[in-house]
Order: sequence, then structure tokens, then C-alpha cells
Amino acid sequence: MPDDLESDIQATAEDITADADVLQTIEAEKAATDPTDPRALELAAHAVELARGIATKTIIEHELVVEAAQGPTAEPSEP
Repeated sequence: MPDDLESDIQATAEDITADADVLQTIEAEKAATDPTDPRALELAAHAVELARGIATKTIIEHELVVEAAQGPTAEPSEP
């Protein structure tokens, strides 16, 4: 696997993990917040934003892993 591809997969995985940690913190705070508190709405919106970003990043990560699993592509030979 090319080094660039491996580092892209690693960086994406680390980014997903970091976002998931933040999402977990937000969810815990949201659970401890009264639903009528205006902060609950802000927390919920931020959670949705993060979750959407995580979903997008996992799709990208999957594509990178598929690319890595296919191995190096052969260069076309010159006639």
C-alpha cells in the first residue's frame, strides 16, 4: 500500500475517532440538560452536524480502504 494512502486512512480514522469523542461529550451534556433549556437545542444541532460529518468521513475512509485492498494499479504500457 502506498504511504500516502496509508497515511490518509490513518488520518481519516483519527479524525473520525476525535469527532466521535466530541459527539459522546455533547450527548452526555445534552442528556444532563433540561430539554426546555435553549442550550439543549444548540447541543442537539451540534450533535447532528458532527454525526453527519462522521458519516461522510466513514464513507471516504471506506473508499480509501477499498482502494488499498485493490492494490497498486498498473501503469499502461507504451506501444
